[in-house]
Amino acid sequence: MITECKNLKDMKTTIKRTMHYGLVCLLLCLLAGCKKAPMNSNIEGFWQLLEFTTQADGETHPCNRIYYSIQLWVAEVSERGGDLGAGSFRGRYRYDEETNTVTLKEMSTYATPENSRPATQEELHPFGLDSTDTTFDVIKADGKWLILKSDYATLTLKRF
Repeated sequence: MITECKNLKDMKTTIKRTMHYGLVCLLLCLLAGCKKAPMNSNIEGFWQLLEFTTQADGETHPCNRIYYSIQLWVAEVSERGGDLGAGSFRGRYRYDEETNTVTLKEMSTYATPENSRPATQEELHPFGLDSTDTTFDVIKADGKWLILKSDYATLTLKRF
């Protein structure tokens, strides 16, 4: 009788332990599957700005080592290893499916929150931007190429 109780107790402990490990594994699987899907995978991602054409004069400005990162609700523009010293700026990104537009807002420096400041118009010009708040019409977005047109310029970007 004592042996049966001991075996029953061991069996209950084993079942509890197995259920515990099973629940932990299930939880880990569920958490690993949680990922923010892009709103539009043809727009969100990492892009190299190849050139932009200003609307006012029709002049095309070739770009060297200028990059756009568009992820979730954040956009970052930066010069990486270029010779302009343009730096990096970050702002809010919004894609409007109904109007097929992309909006970049509140572009600012972001070294530290206390030292952050809005970007100036001159600082944004190397990125094909004319202000801290810009709305673009999406001309082409096929996952390889992204062409955006604002009142200021038409940007040609290639997936990086």
